Amino acid sequence: MSPQMLGDFHVHTVFSGHAFSTLQEVVVAAQERGLKYLAITDHGPARPDGPKLDYFKNLNRQDTLRQLPGIRVLIGVEANIINPWGELDMPEKLLHELDIVIAGFHNATGYGGSSVSENTGALVKAIEKNRITVVAHIGDPRFPYPVDLEESIAAAAAKGVLVELNQSALHTWKDANVAHYERVLELLGKYHAPILMSSDSHISYSVGIVSECERLLVAHGIDPASTVNYSEELIQQYLVPQYLVPQS
Repeated sequence: MSPQMLGDFHVHTVFSGHAFSTLQEVVVAAQERGLKYLAITDHGPARPDGPKLDYFKNLNRQDTLRQLPGIRVLIGVEANIINPWGELDMPEKLLHELDIVIAGFHNATGYGGSSVSENTGALVKAIEKNRITVVAHIGDPRFPYPVDLEESIAAAAAKGVLVELNQSALHTWKDANVAHYERVLELLGKYHAPILMSSDSHISYSVGIVSECERLLVAHGIDPASTVNYSEELIQQYLVPQYLVPQS
């Protein structure tokens, strides 16, 4: 029997503005796919179509979400880096209250970096000064914010911050992104960093689907079952806040 992927840690709901499924729909989809973990990571408020801060504050108070049978729902955000100093569009207090914090660059969020050096500096500062769990679609060619991949991944590895392989990027813009994520994969190996696959799902039908990530791994002789997504130990170490880890 093939091993079961345990979790998808980058998923959006209608509150991201350009996604299509409700919170209930994505949770049900995750349950139907046999996932044990699901992270709700809607876009931060700097995006014009993103939810307001109150959404994250109120969602974080919904304890019933964390008590659903058979699945652990983590409440988080895909925050935006908004300036060259690595500041995010979320208050520091809230970053520490959420279960998971993904961070990266997005269009129309106020960030205006114009060079690889400036973008890399902003990303490295964000990693070093904020509570971040995962770097989103690092240096993705879909966005006009290229970074020095080696410097950025080295900084993330040093801080214990995961760098994702992004299914949405590989599926939607495959020709532009395969070579890019091959380089990401190479550098994750160089810095002995765990590999995280993310669906970056914007509709319930794609929750837990990371087939392009898996195809890339297999092409490079890496077993997808060796990723964070399949390891209870690595999930607990990197993605589940200690206050949610059951004490033995």
